[in-house]
Amino acid sequence: MRYNNPLSRLFNASRYSLYGLYHALIHEQAFQYESVVFVTLCVVLFFVPLTIEQKIFLIFSWLAVMCLELINSAVEKAFDLIDKNYRPEIKSGKDMLSASVFLAVIFNIFLWIIFI
Repeated sequence: MRYNNPLSRLFNASRYSLYGLYHALIHEQAFQYESVVFVTLCVVLFFVPLTIEQKIFLIFSWLAVMCLELINSAVEKAFDLIDKNYRPEIKSGKDMLSASVFLAVIFNIFLWIIFI
């Protein structure tokens, strides 16, 4: 579909992105958990004596985890379209995606320990 108006393109792209977030919040359990952690961390940061820059850094660091989770979920759905049956290649791909989210969570845990 071609858009003549850049604002129309921006509006539609934003709408698709928001739908993606909505879909993840409704259907993806890991993203739901990470969203609860995000809200909890924001509340905790309200009471922790850090600079605003440090707080923003910690918030954005957790948002990076959530971004990776969205990528993980999207690629896993694509893998499932390839073949629903067990295939070692697909399993290892899914495991590597999961590992990237795991490493980002570990990174965030260390960041929080260091800052607090």
